[in-house]
Amino acid sequence: MLSLHPCSLLFIIFLWSTVNSHSLSPFDVRIDHHKVDTTRDLIINIPRPQFSWKIPTSNNTSHRNIEQIAYQIQLESTKLSRNDQQFHWDSKRIVSSQSIHVPYTNQHDLLSSTYYQFRLRIWLSTSDEASEWTNWIQFRTSMFNIHDYIINNNDLLWIGSTKINMNEFRKEFLVPNTSPIKSAIVYISGLGYYELYLNGNKVDASRKLDPGWTTYEKRTLIASFDVTMNITAGMNAVGVKLGSGWYSQEQQHGEIRYGPPRFIFTLFVSFENGEEMQVFSDQSWIGREGSIKHDSVYNGEIYDSRGDRPDWAKVGFNDSLSAWTMPESLKSPINVSMNGIIVIQDMPPIRAGSDALHFEVLVDNYQQSYLNHDDIGEIKGASLTDGGILKPIDIWRSDSGVLTFDLGQNMAGWCRLKFHGPSGFGTYIRHAEVIAVPTISYNHDTRNIYTENLREATASDTYILRGDLLFEVYEPTFTVHGFRYGSIFNSPNALTVHDIECPVVHSETTLKGHFTTSNPIVNQIQHNIQWGQLSNIMSLPTDCPQRNERRGWMGDAALTVDEALYNFDLIKFYQNFLNLIVDVQLDDGEIPDFVPGRNYPADPNWGTALPTITWQLYRHYGDIHILEDYYDNVRNYVEYYRGSYNKTGLINFFCRYGDWVPPPPYPQSNAHLISSFAFLHDVYILLNMSQVLERKNDTNMYSMLYQHLTEEFHSAFFNKTSNFYADGMQAAQALALALPGVVPANVRGAVVDHLVNDISQKGNHVTTGIVSTAQIYPVLSDNGHHDLALEMISSTTYPSFGYMFTNPYENATTLWELWDSAVDGPGMNSRNHIMFGSVGAWFYSYLAGLDLSLSNIITIRPRMASENKKHLMKKLDCQLSSLYGLIHVSYTRDERDTIDNSILLRVTIPPNTQAHIIFEPLFAGGQCALLIEGNQVLWSSDSSTTIHRQFNVEKDSITGLMTVHVGSGQYEFLALWK
Repeated sequence: MLSLHPCSLLFIIFLWSTVNSHSLSPFDVRIDHHKVDTTRDLIINIPRPQFSWKIPTSNNTSHRNIEQIAYQIQLESTKLSRNDQQFHWDSKRIVSSQSIHVPYTNQHDLLSSTYYQFRLRIWLSTSDEASEWTNWIQFRTSMFNIHDYIINNNDLLWIGSTKINMNEFRKEFLVPNTSPIKSAIVYISGLGYYELYLNGNKVDASRKLDPGWTTYEKRTLIASFDVTMNITAGMNAVGVKLGSGWYSQEQQHGEIRYGPPRFIFTLFVSFENGEEMQVFSDQSWIGREGSIKHDSVYNGEIYDSRGDRPDWAKVGFNDSLSAWTMPESLKSPINVSMNGIIVIQDMPPIRAGSDALHFEVLVDNYQQSYLNHDDIGEIKGASLTDGGILKPIDIWRSDSGVLTFDLGQNMAGWCRLKFHGPSGFGTYIRHAEVIAVPTISYNHDTRNIYTENLREATASDTYILRGDLLFEVYEPTFTVHGFRYGSIFNSPNALTVHDIECPVVHSETTLKGHFTTSNPIVNQIQHNIQWGQLSNIMSLPTDCPQRNERRGWMGDAALTVDEALYNFDLIKFYQNFLNLIVDVQLDDGEIPDFVPGRNYPADPNWGTALPTITWQLYRHYGDIHILEDYYDNVRNYVEYYRGSYNKTGLINFFCRYGDWVPPPPYPQSNAHLISSFAFLHDVYILLNMSQVLERKNDTNMYSMLYQHLTEEFHSAFFNKTSNFYADGMQAAQALALALPGVVPANVRGAVVDHLVNDISQKGNHVTTGIVSTAQIYPVLSDNGHHDLALEMISSTTYPSFGYMFTNPYENATTLWELWDSAVDGPGMNSRNHIMFGSVGAWFYSYLAGLDLSLSNIITIRPRMASENKKHLMKKLDCQLSSLYGLIHVSYTRDERDTIDNSILLRVTIPPNTQAHIIFEPLFAGGQCALLIEGNQVLWSSDSSTTIHRQFNVEKDSITGLMTVHVGSGQYEFLALWK
């Protein structure tokens, strides 16, 4: 059988989708932001969804300027749960170029709990004929009134036990054979975590750690499964396992007392004759303590496999060795008096292994890249295309005699281990991010794992063997670890690398961005960002996956959302997080520092997650409904801090954390300036939101407020004697320069010079914490010092991103929490923290030069190093899968030996879009001598106008920038400068 590497298969699919634009149908179809190709059991939770699709293209480079001129959508019901009234909607041919967020325009809403299917076709500007129809795409609607149904149904109980560790439940039920089964739908929520089984099999095997973590009394998520194929006429059995998860007081540090685990379950079975039956969670179930004796997110799992009952979720199971008893009816987690709600989990679930990550871009495949392996250099760590399962790259006996292994990659997940030994034999697995290094701080042996930085989290699993004749496989069920290394204590058998594999675990997502260059330092940073980001999307954006924290810290989320949305398709993930923030927003607009949490009020640079994530989702996806949904909450939040500002002014504006963790020995910059930056930043976002939504009164009000704040910021923090802001530190200058309108033109040069001089005096190193690090690289690129930004990002000496993986102690494959993690003490010292990952947005928006803020108009302006520094980045290749299709940007400096001071730029612009492609001078004062596309001259310095009439070329006489306006297609430009 032919075996294909995942990327090879993706490449074939990519080619297939680009061969014949006249006959192929639209692809990568989405409904309500769900990708239909990768979503199992597609469930739509609103009665009026939107549709998006991509237009197929030809790989013939002469096929350009492809635009949609019309579309048609047909939607119909297929089988209904409660009635047989057929429904059909045909949009007919709609003359429109719109291909994203296309509304469902029928006068009738979609019905609750109903199966539908739809298909679509399009007409293009290149043909009079319609494309082929897509295949019929199946989906179903959820129970729109699920909260009311649960609250008002007295037969439906939350069940569990306050007396014993009851974590395994079962029930048998009869499905009559009077009529064929039409459909069977389950709704279930188990807190903290659950697993669902029907007739002996787990429903959705790769789905883990479900449901997502919420403020349970305000919002509890419930999942739905189509189990029509899982049940039959006659007797059936259902089983549920429960884990403590975040519902446990152990995880909440005693702050919140929710009580023991519990679950709620209902099954609707519909028959062809119109009848229906239901199965509820009630006291007719029986439960026991299963093999999991204790589970904890922080502390791992204790599993005694002698308690396994292989047939426990099958019909006719009889257990003579365990005591199965009636569960108790427990209180609902929802606090109705606090307007708590039970809602469908509308984001992709957490998954383990290959099902967790999908691909829309080509990775590790040089057929689609203009860089080769020698250009890129060796990347330390695992590839995202490794299938979501990591195996040890090394295994040894540590100094203490313990079996220890190295995965070669810091990750979030767990170990799947193959053991063989006698019944009752116990083994113990500990997880760690690093091997202890004999520095002054550590003072440990070099071959043992280092766990002190996990703080109170033991991050360990205990497994007791049942004594199978051949071997038995253990992997934990209701915990997750952040680690690269593992030690197995008291192993019953001599394990090899073939006995250990570790599934990578995170919220299901799609890789949509790929960025690589001829600069190996940048490539490793990009690798570390992507792996760090995946490790910290665990139903909500977390700070770190390993120690006793893993919280939804909003500062981390706000700083990295732009980067995350360039790399991964996460719109549903972040919409869920916005809902979690809104859930705990107080009436005065106040929100906490982390969610779920009660740490009010948020530091302004943490609370900014609410406006920042809202705005970035709109920027990346162009869906105005996102702004509409959260506008009032953003406005209330800004007004809360406006009230605080009215009491203190900017000079004493509230601050809790400031510019967190600058590199020692440097202190934080002025704390009130740091917080004032966040306040102005959020007012500016709200101003932009009001303009998009045409709320003119708010636009006028916040325009005046922002203008006033910019003047006060400058007045309060600018040192007129020294021509710098506050204490003169890098953070203060970078943040002032990043805010539009703050630094007056007559002093801007002096402020920039001071910043640059300070960086130079520090050996081209930053002294910034997480807030200002996110701004310093764009500020330098925007103010004539892109060379310096490239030098800083290419540095491998302390403090720098490169130092994280080139220091003599440990080589990072994710980002550190601290610039000096390798030599700092245990305490707060994560090796897989994402907050410094903000620089990843600069990679896409400045190094590749991608700007998608104008909907279907793409701006591509790669920022160029000077000729003196071109060795820092001679080649770049960037892919970004937008809602319209693949954007590909690739450049090479002075590729042709006979031509210096040139750039060869190759771009792919997806159909239904246009692009402004901007060429920068390659040296100060440079002028474009010649601009060629293919073998056609578009511009020559000998002519003052565009030579090739099919292209619109503009030259900026002041900056020397050359702009070419193009439609969709593939282009190869050569620009020569003199």
